[in-house]
Formats: sequence, C-alpha cells, structure tokens
Amino acid sequence: MLDSPASTPRGRAEHGGARVVAAVLLLADAGIHAYEVLAADVPFLIGGFLATAVGTTVGALLLLTRGPRLGWVVGGLTALLTTIGYIVTRATPVPTDEDDYGNWLEPLGVCSLVIQGIVVVMAAVALSGPAPLRPGHLVQEVKSVTPGLWPDDPGSGSPDEPPPSP
Repeated sequence: MLDSPASTPRGRAEHGGARVVAAVLLLADAGIHAYEVLAADVPFLIGGFLATAVGTTVGALLLLTRGPRLGWVVGGLTALLTTIGYIVTRATPVPTDEDDYGNWLEPLGVCSLVIQGIVVVMAAVALSGPAPLRPGHLVQEVKSVTPGLWPDDPGSGSPDEPPPSP
C-alpha cells in the first residue's frame, strides 16, 4: 500500500497522509451509493449510484497504489459529477423521479455531499502546486497499475525526462 508513485514523487499528489484520508472518504462515499442502489427504483438513479460507487472505489484504490495522480483525477471527477447530479435531481423535477425534487436534506445525500466536497477540494489542491498534473503523469501511472504494461519500458520514464538513448 502507498507504493512509490510512478510519476513525480515530489508533488502534493503523492503525499501519503492525504492519499489515505481521501481513499477512506471515497470508500465511505462508495458505501453510501452502494446502499442507495438497494432502495432505488428508477433505472437512471440505479445506474448513477452504481457508477458513483465504482468510480469512487477505483479512485480510492488508485490513491493507495502507484497511481496517485490518476486516483485524484478519477476520485475527484467522480465526486464532482455526483455532486452536480445531486443538485440537478433536487433542483429540477426529473420524470419518474419526482420524490427527489426539492428534497435537499436527505441525510445520506447531505453526508455524501460533505464527503464529495472535501474530496474535490483535496484533489484540486493535490493536483496543483510545484509539480502540476501533466498528461504524461497519467499515462505513466496507467502503465504502472495495469497488468501487462510496464513503466520501465523505454520511453516510459518520468514525463520530465527524455527517453533513454539506445
């Protein structure tokens, strides 16, 4: 757990304490949405709850592996999109889901919003700073956490380093 990151080990995204806290929060949010699937009766809500549960779980697991920047992106975007979905379903009467319209204070929903807000802010802070997010970081982290793709292949070094000469 908390393996040495595949990307830049000197950035905010690789800070071990923040990664653990965010992973715990994301897993708690995944649990809330997995539980909500059991009570949902509208197909698009079931799909949304499942997508959130999967996205937050994947983000949490990536934070605890060699792909912390990828974890921040996946977890942060999932939390942000879920927050937007909550706001839309509360502010607009959605066909076949009139029960949620105006129901802003649903206890699990409020708890989830607090968790998601914390994760989005943590992700924004983690991905900014002296070593900002670059596409090369994400490619390298995908290679490091995907079986069969090796980050030690030629040309897959740090995004800041030129590829090795033959």
